[in-house]
Amino acid sequence: MRKRNTPALPAKQAIRDTSKIYAVILVGGIGKRLQPLSKPSRPKPFLSVTKDRKTIFASTILRIRRLLPIENIIVVANKRQAHLIKNISPKILKRNLLLERTSKNTAPAIALASLELKKRSGDAIMVVLPADHYIGNGKSYLNTLKKGIDFVERNPGALVTIGLEPGFPATGYGYIRVKARRGKGGVYKVERFVEKPDIQTAQKFIEDGGYLWNTGTFIFKAVTFLGAIRRLAKGIYGPLKDMRRIEEKYDMLPNISVDYAIMEKAYEIYCVKGSYGWEDVGSFDSLKKVLRAEGRRFVERDGKVVKIL
Repeated sequence: MRKRNTPALPAKQAIRDTSKIYAVILVGGIGKRLQPLSKPSRPKPFLSVTKDRKTIFASTILRIRRLLPIENIIVVANKRQAHLIKNISPKILKRNLLLERTSKNTAPAIALASLELKKRSGDAIMVVLPADHYIGNGKSYLNTLKKGIDFVERNPGALVTIGLEPGFPATGYGYIRVKARRGKGGVYKVERFVEKPDIQTAQKFIEDGGYLWNTGTFIFKAVTFLGAIRRLAKGIYGPLKDMRRIEEKYDMLPNISVDYAIMEKAYEIYCVKGSYGWEDVGSFDSLKKVLRAEGRRFVERDGKVVKIL
């Protein structure tokens, strides 16, 4: 008999039945934009930026464990990062560590996890999380994820993303255009995704009021995502159809983000609007903002953080 999953870290945010809900954490590449601080041997998710000196990856794991048990956490990463993951989170199950020989961006990584979850549980819900984002209000963040999970349970054909009210005209983030100024229960139908704009366009987005920051967090059923891959990204779906040869075929996949491959083309896309502190730590400016907020000292040279103390 299968043991019933129970949250490893009790909290008010815990979901009563987690048996078919999985977190998929995307570790990604080497963090070129933060070099030389980030490097192949220690990519961005494995930097220690918080006052408790935990890595961004460790914080991501601990946060989602307030919602889901450890056995429902899947990590997609490059093979070179396996030892870092095992050292930081030794309780991650071996079968839940999906290792890419070559990092292929978010669309192939999510497709890989979707195939695995379809095999385990045909109607599994995936909560796709970047491993390198800083979250300032954990309780509000988890409540936002719960809202997205609830929506997908009621609307199994939906592809859900998480958006945030823009705090300033950022040129380093993508945007989501929603159809209505007021969403039903905080959930909006998505009109379109917009890539990183120039400063003038970003300012217009702020003034318009119909745009949200794209956080790169997604919630959907594995079979729904695979259906979208089959229809919209045949270059990914074709090589991955034969699970027995997945490792040799993986290198054939295009290097493409899920936004380009799926989200900009699909129709049944919805956005849950969150309200929590967030940084994608994708530039030295955002990294310095996080370090200062956490009271961490650092060494700076020519505008770049070269060492965190």
